[in-house]
Amino acid sequence: MAWDNSKQTITLKSHADYSAKQYRFVKINSSGSAELSGADEDAVGVLQNTPAAGEAAVVAIGGVSKLYIGTTGSLVAGSQVAAMANGEGILTNSGAFNLGYALEDSTADGDIISIIFTGGNGVKTA
Repeated sequence: MAWDNSKQTITLKSHADYSAKQYRFVKINSSGSAELSGADEDAVGVLQNTPAAGEAAVVAIGGVSKLYIGTTGSLVAGSQVAAMANGEGILTNSGAFNLGYALEDSTADGDIISIIFTGGNGVKTA
């Protein structure tokens, strides 16, 4: 069962309606708003709430968070995680930003698992 723990958060304006996008990776767009990360993109954190467009988006920028997994692949505890389309989590592949580490296995697409969010820090995997 996914869990979260002590984490650091910030609040940003939500770029769009993310009422059904909780626990996805987000980036900061050119307007300073929280926007879902795209495939292999870097992220500033993980969306913690379900804001409508223009509402406050609470973003975990460090620590243990839940994360929605889009495609399971071979994602097991200890695996590096990256972003796929719509900010969903996926096993890190070559050329993607490693955004954190899985704390538990993902057994099905759409799982919500616990991760340690570390951020890509602008460095892609080889």
